[in-house]
Amino acid sequence: MIFYLITPLILIGASSLGLIINPSWSISPFIWVFVLVPLIDLTLPYLSKQDPDLKENIFHNFSILIVLPCIIFLIVFGLVVVADPAVSLLTASALGAAVGMSGGSIGITTAHEFIHRQNKYMRGIGVVLLVLCCYGHFRIEHVYGHHKHVATKEDPATARRGENFYFYFIRCVISSVISSWDIEKNMLQKKNISTFSLQNRMIHYFVLESLFLCIAYVIAGFNGLIFVLAHSFVSIMLLELVNYIQHYGLERKIENGKYERFTDHHSWNSRHISANWSTFNLGLHAEHHQSASKHYPLLSQEEKAIEMPANYSVMLMMALVPPIWFIVMNRKIDQLELT
Repeated sequence: MIFYLITPLILIGASSLGLIINPSWSISPFIWVFVLVPLIDLTLPYLSKQDPDLKENIFHNFSILIVLPCIIFLIVFGLVVVADPAVSLLTASALGAAVGMSGGSIGITTAHEFIHRQNKYMRGIGVVLLVLCCYGHFRIEHVYGHHKHVATKEDPATARRGENFYFYFIRCVISSVISSWDIEKNMLQKKNISTFSLQNRMIHYFVLESLFLCIAYVIAGFNGLIFVLAHSFVSIMLLELVNYIQHYGLERKIENGKYERFTDHHSWNSRHISANWSTFNLGLHAEHHQSASKHYPLLSQEEKAIEMPANYSVMLMMALVPPIWFIVMNRKIDQLELT
């Protein structure tokens, strides 16, 4: 239980080293995520508790509630550091990218947990975390779009077989914004409210993100803008890398004119222990789509129909090298189709 607090804080600490010690330490969070976490997972067993043994207590909520002040600290501290005229734009971008490793791996992951909660204040915290990554619309698209259309061509966040990550990333980011706007527009129209009403959450997110960028500029000038944009870019890329690997090549069949119900066969599950500690059980993705409101400590750790061949960190690195990704994952899909 304690590791759901310790492992995220290790990454947050690693992201701060470039700000505290020297910009050259900005590589620290990348080493933690892409080198040390995979090595740790090689030495540890999979998550394997039986469903009746899964428990949740106040400590699990504390572990995610502490993320917001930590992310805010990294951003504010980072802006103060890059406000120094001696800091170059390149250094500001490197420091922003380091902070973005926490923003994407932990900040957006925590936001994902919060936006599915019933408590409106927790959902609000999730939105704040997304706005800090300039990706507020994810709240609408993910909840009302992705969970409805997952594993179909109507879902921007489902990667098609043979689609490399870089093409997917451009398509997904653009399509997600359009989809979010359309979803919000349709929801407002059903209430006889104008699309351009102040009740349009897409407008809220745009204004808040613009204000965030303005504050960054006021505090640290162009260095501040570069810092925040680098942080946001890395955060968004990590999010969409995760989306890419979670449903790559999986597709729900059409039965009687409708898509079949979502099952374990439509999501790549991962029970690698260290990666799940770091991301609040994000790898236990199959059951999340079957029970989206279930809190992360209660997600099933039992083996699912489709399991990832490696932990999230390794899968992300593979996705960045399309030839390797296609060799490994297309073969896995072929094997699934034969069973």
